[in-house]
Amino acid sequence: MIPQMPFNHHLGFHVARMYKDGLTMECTPRPEMTNGHGTIHGGVTAALIDAAIGVAVIALSGGRPAGTVEMKVNYLRPGREGKFSCRAWLLKAGKTLVFGEAVVRDEHRRVVATGYATYIYLEENAANWSV
Repeated sequence: MIPQMPFNHHLGFHVARMYKDGLTMECTPRPEMTNGHGTIHGGVTAALIDAAIGVAVIALSGGRPAGTVEMKVNYLRPGREGKFSCRAWLLKAGKTLVFGEAVVRDEHRRVVATGYATYIYLEENAANWSV
């Protein structure tokens, strides 16, 4: 599924493991994905949380398209070099909305960030919506 999502593919995200309630996604940031302090950029961390929960929503619904409605990220410590993993859980799935949480850990298993997100199932032609 990630190769079909150009932004996530560009960041090097990949699903490491699927669970009945979510998944684990991994990423090894490249130098251009860091900030001026040499740590993983907060935008990359947020994107990893969004991707992990979002891919879990799509995969566990049988491929229904979905989009992010809202997201909250708590940055708890700077992420240094190495591989980062993001474990995402789907906490509540309704007919229209899905709510999930995620925890990002560094290669030493320290929690770097946590996040929550709500997704909405989209119609197949959602890309054609206009405001």
